[in-house]
Amino acid sequence: MAYSYLSRSSYNGFGRGRGRSQAPSWAYGRGRGRGQWSPVPMRRPRGLRYVSRTPSPATSPRQSPSTSPTSHFPVSPRRGSHPSPRISPKHPRPRRGSSPNPVGSASLPSLPSSHTNNLLTPSSHSPASSPVEKHDRTITDLTFVFGKNGSAPHKGGNHSRDASPKVSPSASPKSSPKKSHAKSNGSEEQSNAHVVIVGGGYAGIAIARKLQGKINFTLIDPKERFHHHIGALRSAVRTDFAKKTFIPYKATFGKQFKQGRVKDVKTSDRTITLETGETISYTHLVIATGCTGPFPGRVDDTITADEAISRYNNLAEQIETADKIVIVGGGVAGIELTGEILSAHKNKDVTLIHAHQHLINDDVLPAVRTKLQEKLARYGVTFILDERVKNLDEVATNVSKPTTVKTDAGTEVNADLVIRCTGVKPNTAVFANNLGGKVDDSGRLKVNELFEVDGVEHVYAIGACNDVAEVKMPRHSTAQGELLAENIVRKLDNKEMKPHTQGQLMMEISLGPNAGVSQVKGLILGSFLTKYRKSKDLFVHRFWKKVMKQEVPH
Repeated sequence: MAYSYLSRSSYNGFGRGRGRSQAPSWAYGRGRGRGQWSPVPMRRPRGLRYVSRTPSPATSPRQSPSTSPTSHFPVSPRRGSHPSPRISPKHPRPRRGSSPNPVGSASLPSLPSSHTNNLLTPSSHSPASSPVEKHDRTITDLTFVFGKNGSAPHKGGNHSRDASPKVSPSASPKSSPKKSHAKSNGSEEQSNAHVVIVGGGYAGIAIARKLQGKINFTLIDPKERFHHHIGALRSAVRTDFAKKTFIPYKATFGKQFKQGRVKDVKTSDRTITLETGETISYTHLVIATGCTGPFPGRVDDTITADEAISRYNNLAEQIETADKIVIVGGGVAGIELTGEILSAHKNKDVTLIHAHQHLINDDVLPAVRTKLQEKLARYGVTFILDERVKNLDEVATNVSKPTTVKTDAGTEVNADLVIRCTGVKPNTAVFANNLGGKVDDSGRLKVNELFEVDGVEHVYAIGACNDVAEVKMPRHSTAQGELLAENIVRKLDNKEMKPHTQGQLMMEISLGPNAGVSQVKGLILGSFLTKYRKSKDLFVHRFWKKVMKQEVPH
């Protein structure tokens, strides 16, 4: 009997017009005119299954003794089709175009002699047995599954009274002594590991979040809350913003966070000592102490978060009352603070003094510096470039008070308020004393491409406190922390660690909530895209919800 196969697409009402056999289709034939019923060539559906059934001799008058005792029916792969036996899902179906090789056909897959003897010619079934008994026995005992490596009897088959051949335990990959030893060794090292992370900045929380739930660690920081200093400069202008930039450590890390300040480090004993006298042992020490800098860009770790919020709110009031404001420093902090002030108070007279010829630094494209300067000039900013303030230590900062700012070139500027946004320096004093000779001229710890401190075992430095030759910014600190967390896990599993590679510079500079300039992998983005990437909320929601897994305060 011949059977016609309908393509899958014909079930949905559209035939594709390809295949080997010709059959009428309830489909629109391609190229025959839209809306016309026509026969189209079709192909066998890919999901076709072959099912073997055992008809009774009384119901199969056409069957000849020379043919196979089974018939093959194509089964629709659609839902709702009649129930039928199915090939085991653990093994793939035969490839399209290949012989299905059903049970009872002349070309059975090769089997071991013990299997063929037990399954096909058991001593309990003689040729004198009835056809029905023979057929039932064949279908019950032989259910073949076709795979890449030949065939094997189905697990549910009632093969014979003889036991099947046993497989040697050494042949099983699960029992490989080398693999199981490596796994148990790695898990044992992970359970005994204790990573101490000193510093809860962007690098510190990045590695802590990656290790959380995998390896035991302790995060140590003098403050009780993480300071999201990307939003610090907006906090100096808006009194409702400062509280959103301080995120509690305890709510995220629980008992794995310890508030304290490191006083001493002994690498020979692998211990650190806090100012309280408490000693903590470690298997891996991660230094992520970051940098220190002047307020409002940075906050002194000797004050609490509530005291810092009060200082930000006080500075916002000083800015509101001052008419002439001088900002010292034309880096990212000075530029962003200028943009925040002029976006909130358009009538302010702001002068920006920078000790270098160009704004920011040489790492960004010249077009970025030009675009920033043009945008600030439209706000009415006065620039004094390539001149250094010489009386900065004598001038009261962050206080609304009439004063005169003098530069080394003889320029004098009258101001009601002076805000300092000069550079930062690495916070490595404690470790420089205990790791003598491991810091460079700027005070940063010397590390290799794996962030290992030069010549010291199991001690790492990440973020702004190391000497990696890349721009010191939160994005890079976060990437270093995540990579080191992955490498520590790999090292405990006796795997090779991945070296750090510097990527292309990505920098977003906001000029208030609705403006800014970005450099993203060699491309320059204006205010529209920078607003939605950073300027709108300065990543506040991202760090509260995605990084620290907490709700943003209102």
